Amino acid sequence: MKAVVLNAEWAPRPGVKVSPEDEKRQWATNANLVYRNPSATLEERPDPGEPGPRELILKVGACGICGSDVHMFETDDEGYLILPYHLATPVVTGHEFSGKVVAIGSDVTEFRVGDLVTAEEIQWCGECDACRGGYWNQCRYIEDLGFTIDGGFAEYARVNVKYCWSLNAVLERYGDETTALEVGAMTEPVSVAYEGMFTRAGGFLPGGAVAVYGGGPIGLAAVALAKAAGASKIFCFEPLQERRNLAEKLGATHGVDPTKLDAAEYVAEETKGDGVAMAVECSGNFPAVMRTIEESLGIGGKVAVVGMDGRPVEINFIDHQLRAASTYGTVGHSGSWDFPNVIKLMASGQINMHHAITRRFPLEDLVAAIDETKTRVDGKILVKSEL
Repeated sequence: MKAVVLNAEWAPRPGVKVSPEDEKRQWATNANLVYRNPSATLEERPDPGEPGPRELILKVGACGICGSDVHMFETDDEGYLILPYHLATPVVTGHEFSGKVVAIGSDVTEFRVGDLVTAEEIQWCGECDACRGGYWNQCRYIEDLGFTIDGGFAEYARVNVKYCWSLNAVLERYGDETTALEVGAMTEPVSVAYEGMFTRAGGFLPGGAVAVYGGGPIGLAAVALAKAAGASKIFCFEPLQERRNLAEKLGATHGVDPTKLDAAEYVAEETKGDGVAMAVECSGNFPAVMRTIEESLGIGGKVAVVGMDGRPVEINFIDHQLRAASTYGTVGHSGSWDFPNVIKLMASGQINMHHAITRRFPLEDLVAAIDETKTRVDGKILVKSEL
């Protein structure tokens, strides 16, 4: 089968401590600290063969390009990957994918050949203290499809049934497999926003205003979820007109270029001084937005920090204290029914993430697709083994 494989040089920065176990398997908690000089190649790899007793073999239908995938190819001045997340190379990248079941293990009863499914990227063990306490995304023995184990930028993928969810209801809504698989590939990024906004931060009362900072795919998902949850006003602060247009198509009432005005003052004016019930950070540019977020919060406001940025940023906690505000750090999408709830929202039509898909590339053009994603103009770009 064809697959896109990422390679990078293992070279921990001076002073960075790596455990002997991680050194041996070249497994990075933060790729930016240890991996440099990345490269990607389209390779012929053996077909997946027979599934294990609790495994599925999927023919990949679509796999989205995430900002994290881009950060695997972008480097700083010293050649280190920008990605501040787990990584072990060589690895088949891609973690936002859907597929059709072509083989099932002997002990699988939940799925049949021909079913459409999507899989959680985060492979939680279910047995460590974090998992037993309900923090699956912080699993002590975590592995990640497309980061530390082979993912979805390939013709086929092998996944444990434990992490899979049916997309058959999405197929019923859209009526054709191609569209259902494309929408299904959006489950993971939408669930990332869902985890931050609802599972971690606890959501907001319907009628409250929501501000989303960043109009990339995660930000677009946050906009759609805010609308489905009953926000009265939804601000999407995004410099690019193309993405503001997409945000408004998905439910933003105010698509705003933050380079043209003071975003906090604008929120105050439009909410008549009430501020927002929830601010969702999706830009991954903390220094640029965190102060504005603090100034835009209403009483009891919540901040869901969904974007990822390895740079430190100053926070003025007195603003949080005076507003009785709360800030929630979040990563991932697993557990707490994030995936099935998002799938139900898509299948019911309360969110239509097909609007967020703007380009499609064949598997062999992944590097070109990554380069286009770097421009941050598109919504979601999908890679497909068959076009």
